[in-house]
Amino acid sequence: MARQYDPALVALLREKQVTKQESGVPTLIKPVPDDARPHVLDPRVLEIAKQKKKLHEKITFAPKYSLWAQRYRPDKINYDLTQHEIYQSETLIPIQNDHYIDAFFYEAYLKAQNRAVIIFLHGGGFTAGDHTLYENAMKLIAEQSGALVVFPEYRLAPETPFPGGLTDAWGTIRWVCEHAAELRISSDKIMVAGDSAGGNLAAGCGILDDENIIRSLFLLYPAVDSTPLDKLSAYSWSYDLYPVVEEHREYAINRIDRIKNSGGFEQYYLQGRTGYRDPLVSAVYYDNLEKFPHTVIASAEYDFLRVSSDYFAALLLQNGVDVTNMHYQGCDHGFLDCLGIVPQAEEVALSIAEEAKKLG
Repeated sequence: MARQYDPALVALLREKQVTKQESGVPTLIKPVPDDARPHVLDPRVLEIAKQKKKLHEKITFAPKYSLWAQRYRPDKINYDLTQHEIYQSETLIPIQNDHYIDAFFYEAYLKAQNRAVIIFLHGGGFTAGDHTLYENAMKLIAEQSGALVVFPEYRLAPETPFPGGLTDAWGTIRWVCEHAAELRISSDKIMVAGDSAGGNLAAGCGILDDENIIRSLFLLYPAVDSTPLDKLSAYSWSYDLYPVVEEHREYAINRIDRIKNSGGFEQYYLQGRTGYRDPLVSAVYYDNLEKFPHTVIASAEYDFLRVSSDYFAALLLQNGVDVTNMHYQGCDHGFLDCLGIVPQAEEVALSIAEEAKKLG
């Protein structure tokens, strides 16, 4: 099915983008392409927010946590925007001679050699997410980058708590590096990307990478600080940091709160194995950020995680890391899931592809 918007809106996102100082960091602001007013929800995001709010209002009781409901999300619909055939394959990757995980591969050019590789770590709060939701995005990124895209199905909590998912993510990176010739990629062109919880894992891999395997990171609305709000000290969080036009306020706050109040992180992911100040859980506490490679951080204007990711971008910059910070105005957390429905999802997929092409 075709895009649910005029494709010209993707170009407008770039034509209208400007660089501003945000939290002391030069930030590329990508405005809502077809509403010139500041601090509005993108009209497509607004419609989704209205539908979600109406759905939640029908719930007349506080439901218990449902793992099945977290993992089975038929309401998450997106579209294949590729113009050429994308070759897909699957293999089992051994992790530390202890277990295997499934991994999916996407590539546009089967005979290409010495190409870049993008290892994409999916979001889902550490408890959900799989290749079926991300397949269309991975295909588009593979088509536009010419890179091999690797999508590992890392183990999920609560069955596998911390550091299981991180172990699988880092093990995948090592495996890809060791099998570079077989995969027809260059071990000097490894990029790691991730959204939300996957951004957390990607940052964790940046910490674990003492061999400089990773050439670049792309963190999409990453979870880089799990500090409870009442224990924040280095920076502050408040709704005042999210200006919004009055007619959109209830919907913007609703989208912010769905991440702010999501819960379950300590109970289902950490399970007492470590605390929130562990850098592998909250990268903002890492003491040697200067070792990080070139890093892109892309955030949504109405995402609870934007404040912490901006703080992380500032820390990286202070430590001499080459950082690109981007804000997608009018969007909320998880907009990549809406590929073909909101133009920002397509544009950020193109941005990921372009970062990979920079590796040569």
